[in-house]
Amino acid sequence: MSKRLALLAIRLLVSVNLLYAAIFAKFAGVPQSVALFTQMSQAVHGLISQPIFRLGSGVFETLVAVLFLIPKTARMGARLVILWMTAIILSHIFVLGYGWFFADALVLTLLAVSYLLLTRKHSQWGEPESEETTAALQTSKK
Repeated sequence: MSKRLALLAIRLLVSVNLLYAAIFAKFAGVPQSVALFTQMSQAVHGLISQPIFRLGSGVFETLVAVLFLIPKTARMGARLVILWMTAIILSHIFVLGYGWFFADALVLTLLAVSYLLLTRKHSQWGEPESEETTAALQTSKK
């Protein structure tokens, strides 16, 4: 029971964090968010405009948050969170500098990795196996 509660807590913490950033910062056009994405746009020499960068990021974060909330797609959502947070961490290291958003990305990455580790199963040969693979094997045996 406590493992299920911990997994639910991880999914909620990560998803709420991503949705908050998308809705109240990126979609709302908060000045700090606009400045950050202007800096990112300048880093790629204007190939991607600030609004496209900011709103596209918000759409992707919303999609990832929803996938991570749904139990059947949570493992895929966790993988996408790790991928996205890695990109954010690298953008902070090479372009934006360190700060609150950098620390937030690190924490979200650790939570998503923890979720993947807690939801893996072991096969009869001792190899890690996802819950989806186990369910598929059980259905095919029937």
